[in-house]
Amino acid sequence: MIVHYWLLSFALLLLWFPRPWLRFGGKVVSLPSRPPVDKNLRDSNDVSLRLLDELPNPRNWVDFLRALAGGIAVMIVCFERVRGAPKITSDIIFTIQCVLLVIALLIQTTRVFQQKMTLVAPIFFIFGLSFGLIGWQAALFACITIWVANLLLPSAGVFLMVFAFLEVVFARFLSHGFHAYSRTLILTAALAITPVLLSAMTNRRLVKLNKKTRVSRSVKAKA
Repeated sequence: MIVHYWLLSFALLLLWFPRPWLRFGGKVVSLPSRPPVDKNLRDSNDVSLRLLDELPNPRNWVDFLRALAGGIAVMIVCFERVRGAPKITSDIIFTIQCVLLVIALLIQTTRVFQQKMTLVAPIFFIFGLSFGLIGWQAALFACITIWVANLLLPSAGVFLMVFAFLEVVFARFLSHGFHAYSRTLILTAALAITPVLLSAMTNRRLVKLNKKTRVSRSVKAKA
């Protein structure tokens, strides 16, 4: 087994870089300011996703691109099996790849603020990983379909579970080299539902990134 350590270091920097750190520094792109009354503000109990809220956010696209590049690097470029190596070498490489990607997803899912942990749904990060794992055709169809179906989905957790199902379906029929029990396909679906499983194990609600909430006057009065 050959490991390209310099490429692996760069890939892990992309994958393991916490999203909140992207807020430091000045703005690279200045977006138009929103009107004083933001019609997109929602009640604090509303945890559904809205495409028009997510697409304009530059950090979402940074998440997508770094997950795409890092995922491709880890799965295709960084590790190389030497010709004639025993079959177990492939299993070892795949295990290492799984561990690296799961760690990356856990880093992007957890937030710690004032000694309190919050779980967020790294939607665009998972989108980027899917393009690198199951191919652009299956991933593209899965992404388009999930946003169409999102009108019926009540939360980010359900969103990710349905997306995992769509990944399996489209990869099964559109990506060459995949079959129903491909370990890479299983890994792709497992990564998509990892935030949901983490939410269930910690008994914490999975929320959307950059969630905006409307604080009622009664809550302000109590504070």
